[in-house]
Amino acid sequence: MMETLFSIALAELVLGGGGRTFSIGDISLRMLLFAATLGASVIGMISSTGRRDGLATANLLVLGFLISLLPGLLVDASWGTPIRIIVAGVQPLLFWLTAPFFALALQDVRIVQRGARILLFGGVVVAALTAFLTIGLYAGFVGFGSLYAWANETEEMFFRGTTNFFYKGHFFVGVALVFCVVMTPRWWKSMAAILMLSLALSLTRGLYVAVVIALALSFLSQRRHIYIIAAVSVAVVIAVFYSQFIIDLIFDPTRASSSQIRSRDITYFISIFDYQTLLFGDGFGKLLNGRTSVENSYLWLLWRFGFIGLSFTIIPLFMSVRYYFSIPRDNPLHTLASAYFFGMIMLYILTAFNPFINNSIGIMFLLCSLFSLRRLSRTANQPIMLTGDIL
Repeated sequence: MMETLFSIALAELVLGGGGRTFSIGDISLRMLLFAATLGASVIGMISSTGRRDGLATANLLVLGFLISLLPGLLVDASWGTPIRIIVAGVQPLLFWLTAPFFALALQDVRIVQRGARILLFGGVVVAALTAFLTIGLYAGFVGFGSLYAWANETEEMFFRGTTNFFYKGHFFVGVALVFCVVMTPRWWKSMAAILMLSLALSLTRGLYVAVVIALALSFLSQRRHIYIIAAVSVAVVIAVFYSQFIIDLIFDPTRASSSQIRSRDITYFISIFDYQTLLFGDGFGKLLNGRTSVENSYLWLLWRFGFIGLSFTIIPLFMSVRYYFSIPRDNPLHTLASAYFFGMIMLYILTAFNPFINNSIGIMFLLCSLFSLRRLSRTANQPIMLTGDIL
């Protein structure tokens, strides 16, 4: 049951974007799966059968999450912030509570491999669909009005004019590209072409940067020198486009303000913060630069919860580094571990540009990758381990 629920939850995460793609009224499939994973976690923890490796680590993460919330919540209590505002702010973060579920589900390397297949092939499906819709908008055989009406209802797409959009599920297109290029399964070049086309049509500079850096680091790790040169070349081109706003000027001049808004958010925070903000945060009852949310998740975490909240979110990255580098390079599982690890790197880079790590998309992918790396690390250092194709 745990393994089946894992597959369903991960597939819905990849295909469902922010979580409102599959919903009936106010009830989304992700909400139901979230409740199911919590229930499965409780059953798994009280059951006398089954492996529990990693459960202590997961419970510590849950405890750390609850502790990281305290400073901001205490500030809200002192300021009398309305409960509805606090609940709305905390709700996307509750997916940290699924850590025990991922620990219990990922007890076998075969499940880690299954997760990799879902992330890769699910991302390819999202890429194909989003590329088809974008090309359809350009060509006119997809009606903007009907697509906008559906997207406005689900809040899963952000439109840039009448021909371009960003789907929250584009995050998993980037993840799939990292998995595809790192693991090089059969037909990987064809799949990579579809993934890159979708990313290019999304016109999302932060995602470009995160994917290119993650891939460049993976090439360095795998000693694929020709690809390193290609990745660096692409990175230089992106840097030029990013710094000079050429993409904005050509495709959508109104977007030139997006980078300026991000800069003003940081400048405003620097101008108003004090030691209390750094230590405890300002909770959910205070605006930053007149905004309830900002794109830079690191700034958001520091603003809401102070240093404790920011530190807690970064801890899984250091845990992943430890797990990854404990796997010998010549081990058959190293390539699969590389896909998960550099997918994590992509997430942490992207977090500086877009808010993913503070909602279900980033949190669940982070937990899946973290406990996958933990399982691969422990298996790789055992005398007997699973062999065969990584996919």
